[in-house]
Amino acid sequence: MQLRQKLFLVLGLMAMVPLLILLFGVVGHIESDLEDRTSKEMNKTLSKLAKEISTLMDNQKSIVRGLAKVPVVRDFASVVSSSDKDSQYENRAIELMAFFLNYQATVPSIQAIRFTDMSGKTLVKIKEGKLIPYKDKLASGRSYVEDIAYKSFFRRAKKTDEDISISDFERGKVLGDVDFCPALVRYSLAIRDELESPFGLLIVNMWGKRVDDAVHSALAGYPGKAYIVELNKDKERDGIYLYHEDQNKRFANQLGTNFRLSTELGDDAWKKINSGSKTGMVTPDNDRLFYYYKFSPYLDRDTKWLLVIEMAREAILEPISGLRNWIVSLILLVFLVGLFIARWAASRLARPVHDLAQIITQYADGDRRSHYGENRRDEIGLAGKAFNYLTKTLEKAQDERIKAEIAARQSERLAAVGQMAAGIGHEINNPLMNIMSLASLIDQNVPDSSKQIKEDLNALQSEGRRCARIVQGVLNFARENKPKYEEFDFSRLMSDTAAVFEHRMKSSEVELIKDLESPLTMQGDSGQLQQVLVNVLVNALHASGPGSTITMKARQSDGKIVAEIIDSGEGVSNENIARAFSPFFTTKPEGSGTGLGLSVSYGIINKHGGSITLENRPEGGARVVIILPKTGVIKEQIEHVTPEVKNATG
Repeated sequence: MQLRQKLFLVLGLMAMVPLLILLFGVVGHIESDLEDRTSKEMNKTLSKLAKEISTLMDNQKSIVRGLAKVPVVRDFASVVSSSDKDSQYENRAIELMAFFLNYQATVPSIQAIRFTDMSGKTLVKIKEGKLIPYKDKLASGRSYVEDIAYKSFFRRAKKTDEDISISDFERGKVLGDVDFCPALVRYSLAIRDELESPFGLLIVNMWGKRVDDAVHSALAGYPGKAYIVELNKDKERDGIYLYHEDQNKRFANQLGTNFRLSTELGDDAWKKINSGSKTGMVTPDNDRLFYYYKFSPYLDRDTKWLLVIEMAREAILEPISGLRNWIVSLILLVFLVGLFIARWAASRLARPVHDLAQIITQYADGDRRSHYGENRRDEIGLAGKAFNYLTKTLEKAQDERIKAEIAARQSERLAAVGQMAAGIGHEINNPLMNIMSLASLIDQNVPDSSKQIKEDLNALQSEGRRCARIVQGVLNFARENKPKYEEFDFSRLMSDTAAVFEHRMKSSEVELIKDLESPLTMQGDSGQLQQVLVNVLVNALHASGPGSTITMKARQSDGKIVAEIIDSGEGVSNENIARAFSPFFTTKPEGSGTGLGLSVSYGIINKHGGSITLENRPEGGARVVIILPKTGVIKEQIEHVTPEVKNATG
């Protein structure tokens, strides 16, 4: 039986069995189950709302604490205790006004900021982006904005043991104003000197809209109403709405209305809430359910906020309304529709399997571009991702095999060139020495008056010496010197090598940056490895102009030592990167290099069982990466040419 037929049968049965169970056993328990689940969901929602409000208030406290540490605020506070009306006080007051205005412009949630002395006189205040002018003067002659000593939040802030005092959530109003401003909460923090004596109070009013937004967000998707109500031993504030979708029902104590949740629920339900647990549900009538959560926003008093969600029982039970009347008819309808959906779903599930099989077949036939591109999260998607991982692994293995073949060919070329170079160098060296000796004898017998001949002979000897250096480099390249293994600190070797170049880099105006992990203990031939570092640093210095940098890095990774030398030059062309380790290849001007430095370095690193690579950096410049094993293992890749090389070099 094909997969399509199997899925058809399975999905058909899955469509029928739940309906039969629903018909014979489940319907009677759905109502109570729905109410239980709704209660748990409401408790979770209210708990989440409490956490969001707590986080919001903590963030606003952090803003106030940050403001209190600003030097402008502390400088002004330090002169408040002085009773003299001096220019220093005036200047710092102006600076504080400007700072408050700028800060409020960047934090829209702030309604007002004020600095008040400990007697309640507001010395500086900005409100809703405007500077509040002075209205009176102190006995000392200093002007002040208003006197808030009578305000309950100010009196509480002076007495509290907490670092920040939080006012009641209310609508703001100033004496003489006609209207209340929207809901807000005030945070008061005492600015103290080194002896913890208060200079004054920093008071920040935060708009209550952020609380409204949190309530709207918590209620999103629920067919109900949300409230925030205050639980307070003070009868004037007990039961008032701090949040209600109808603005006119908020803050009954301030607006002189009687809109309170305690009134709406009745005495019995309100007493149950006050004496009950942190979470719960009350039903003042059979039609409405009130889920509540007690939240304590204040640390210095027992006032609580009651987070409430009201839902109609009809809305909760709506999903099963009338189910008993039409469930029998539904079984027949769902059976027919279920069979159709099952057939369609079976076809939909079988098609991705066929598509994946086709992709695998195409890849097996040689189409390396084939890959699984659908973003499914089921088992078929996992199989497709596994296929993509397999193809990437195969391609990676192929790339590594190609790199290994290239490295092997490079070693073979080095061996062949070394054998040839040894013979050529030996044959050229003797005649070259004779030429230089004869030139020296002729120079000794030519009189000083023959200046032109003298100059020609000096040029001949100079070029001869240059040829001798080249020949010596060829012989050194051809001669195989096995590493003499000893334990040493590779990080110290890099530092010592860098010290050799210190004067030269200063004269070239090149900065050397070292980032070396220490110690990096390994086994190897420190002399040969230093030759590699010297060759690479010479090339890096040649590529770096005045004002540039060369960076040396070294670290340990997976039991190996990884060293990097990075320059900030123009980089190396792709064509030259492919030839960089070939013998006699150089990008330096004629006469400035033999082209053997990187070839010799490649051989040394290879004999140590490591690798050396050259690559360009996206931001510019080139990077040489050297990877070495920490324990000495001689690489025998060019061992077969040793006898010939030794014979050629004598």
